[in-house]
Amino acid sequence: MHISCVGVIALAGRVTHAALPQYLAPLQDIDFPSSESATNPLQWLGANGPWYAGPNVFGISSDVPENCHVDRAAYISRHGSRYPDQEAYDGWVSMYERFQTGHYTARGSLSFLPNWHPVLTDPTSQIAMENPTGAKEAYDLGYTLRTRYPDLYRERDTFMVWANNYTRVLQTASMFVRGFLGFAASKQGSVISVTSKGFPASVGDTLAPSDMCPNFEDTEGGDYKAAWDDIWIPPVQKRLQELIEGNLTLTVSDVSQVPYLCGFESHITGRLSPWCDVFTDEELKQYEYSNDLRYYYGVGPGTDLPRKMLTPFLNALLGLLQSESTNGTKADGTSFALPKLLVSFLNDGQLTELVTASGVFDEQPPLSPTDKDDNRLWVGSRYVSMRGTIAFERLSCSIRNGSEPQNYQRYSHSTVAAAGLLNPTLPTSTGSAAYIRIRLNDAVYPVPSCKSGPGSSCKLSDYAKHIAEKYALEGDWITNCNVTVTTDTPTEVKGASFFTDLSKPWVSQLAV
Repeated sequence: MHISCVGVIALAGRVTHAALPQYLAPLQDIDFPSSESATNPLQWLGANGPWYAGPNVFGISSDVPENCHVDRAAYISRHGSRYPDQEAYDGWVSMYERFQTGHYTARGSLSFLPNWHPVLTDPTSQIAMENPTGAKEAYDLGYTLRTRYPDLYRERDTFMVWANNYTRVLQTASMFVRGFLGFAASKQGSVISVTSKGFPASVGDTLAPSDMCPNFEDTEGGDYKAAWDDIWIPPVQKRLQELIEGNLTLTVSDVSQVPYLCGFESHITGRLSPWCDVFTDEELKQYEYSNDLRYYYGVGPGTDLPRKMLTPFLNALLGLLQSESTNGTKADGTSFALPKLLVSFLNDGQLTELVTASGVFDEQPPLSPTDKDDNRLWVGSRYVSMRGTIAFERLSCSIRNGSEPQNYQRYSHSTVAAAGLLNPTLPTSTGSAAYIRIRLNDAVYPVPSCKSGPGSSCKLSDYAKHIAEKYALEGDWITNCNVTVTTDTPTEVKGASFFTDLSKPWVSQLAV
């Protein structure tokens, strides 16, 4: 029987594909049901919707590239879904009081208004805390990463994660450890709390460095967002007002709160909120664009100082990823091995600052305040959702004869024998090279200036150099922030020394 070389390659391709892991963890662990008015209302909510797996906008597989394996990784995640902060909840209560006292009739998608009330059952204990969906998101992430990277943790080893000292962030970190370690969490796991205020020596060395940067200001999109809101809100306001007869007038604030309530009520209750029946898909996308402007011009690429906040952190993180192994020092002076899977938790602003520093959006043109670009790459729903995540995977990839990794097929002995090739010349590797791959909500995002590696990755040394050069061009962090220098203030910020030095006064180790 004769089998052509083409047939061998095709067969080998099938064999290789079959060998890819088939995970039990679902790609999307929160359902996104349709509403009466929109096919996917929870997907367009920017920072206010539950976590969802980002779309593959570049057409790059998230599978580990052939001839590579992940030997270290760092995940930095926003906290999970939460209850509203006090100010937002007060706004809900104000809406409720108006809806209850008005003499009106609402029909269609607003017919629920007279019977609506805020869904919090015990505001005193719930305000600003992580809600049940957030707990599920965090636990699920722990399970997912444990099974995605089985070689990055050894059974019975201690395991720690880092978190900004903010209650809902600490709650997310704790639930993640439980999902990662299961019943061993209380014995083997811990959370390293990093306080971002009050310690001059911690300037530029926390998970929320802007808290110690006097010049920092988050404009929340400023005039850019305001200009877009003046365009998209009035037509929606007019459409909804036509569904009401009587003395209830919907305000601009009411209209802008509809998607916010859709997201929050849904992930608070675990059921799709009636507010999700109000906007159409296109209206929700207009809201999403408003949210994108808020982050792009608030703490993202469209800013001067905020976009520089997490560059020192990223620079330090890459230093750790370039090391084969790293030991740290505990508060009692004993040493510990830094986990091969390094996981940190913070807030939405810091996540956006880090995503900006990473460079994956370097070629995004400035967002227009008057024209929504449906083909833009900067879409907050895809990375700053609740439990939004940026991941840095270190790929160890085989090289041959000192050359760059080749995407050659792996041929099994049985495949070769079946082809009748008795003495085939198969690719052989003589070493390995390290590459970095970035994922936002699990989708792969290449760095535009460095994507020639396997799976559009970047050689780790080249990426580290790129970030170091960016950091140098941004100027002195302490000077940029106008930090008041004391005897404890460092001459140069360290970015992330808290990963390896748990003896610092702003760092504490907490039980799970």
